[in-house]
Amino acid sequence: MIIKPITKEAHKDWSYIGLSNYMHTKNDAIVPIVIAEISHLVTTNPITFLEQNGMYSMYSLQSIMPNQNYMIDGQGNWLNNYIPARYRSLPFVFAADNNSRQNNEKILCYIEDLGCVAKKFTNKSTKIFSNGDKLSAEMEKVFSFLQNIENNEAITKKALLSIQELDLFEDWKISLKLADGEKEMSGLKRVDFEKVKKLTSSQLEMLNKTGGLDICYASYFSITNLDKLRDLMISKVNEIKGKQKTKSIRDKTIEMQQLEKKQEMDNLVKDLLLED
Repeated sequence: MIIKPITKEAHKDWSYIGLSNYMHTKNDAIVPIVIAEISHLVTTNPITFLEQNGMYSMYSLQSIMPNQNYMIDGQGNWLNNYIPARYRSLPFVFAADNNSRQNNEKILCYIEDLGCVAKKFTNKSTKIFSNGDKLSAEMEKVFSFLQNIENNEAITKKALLSIQELDLFEDWKISLKLADGEKEMSGLKRVDFEKVKKLTSSQLEMLNKTGGLDICYASYFSITNLDKLRDLMISKVNEIKGKQKTKSIRDKTIEMQQLEKKQEMDNLVKDLLLED
């Protein structure tokens, strides 16, 4: 993935088109989410967590198999009712400014690989800068959206820390029985809701202030969406098997046609030899 910064000097005459295809997410079994998104995802996707270097992050589960995303079809069309904010901001992202003296300073960038930003586009494209020096009105909206995501990341981090301090996370090993055997996905975390029930009133109040309690409830109720992922997985497997079966029938038909042609040639040669 090639990420490039947007500058007035380099992109004053450039334009962009909105992202309409999500094929680039086909290997995303999970996608990072922020606290503002949980109300949208609690009825569509399981909400899960990952721990790295002692810190927790929140994700939407999009598959029960690694490197697969059940939220898109074979053409890259998004199938779910809600598109995570991380995808909706594309092709634009905030990335660290390597030239800045402040380590946490971020700048507006775009992902070149997506092919949505270029110097020349059709009439449907949108200018990045207006009058060559200021972000266009549409780009201001994009910039504001990215800022909202970043602000929500800070709020989410604080909420997750409050859950962690109360030792409410537990290992979550997902196991589903299918016709071709048992499928497992490990390494994920979820909220231990039995522990949540035993919290004191002061602990619940603290958790509520940080937004951690909202995340606990969303995590708990979202687990029912595993059935949806299972159904999507079965549908995908059947679709693949159907294509393989169709291909097998086609191959056999071609093979029979080739054998028939060979037989015709053999008979023709025999007839010619008999005539001689």
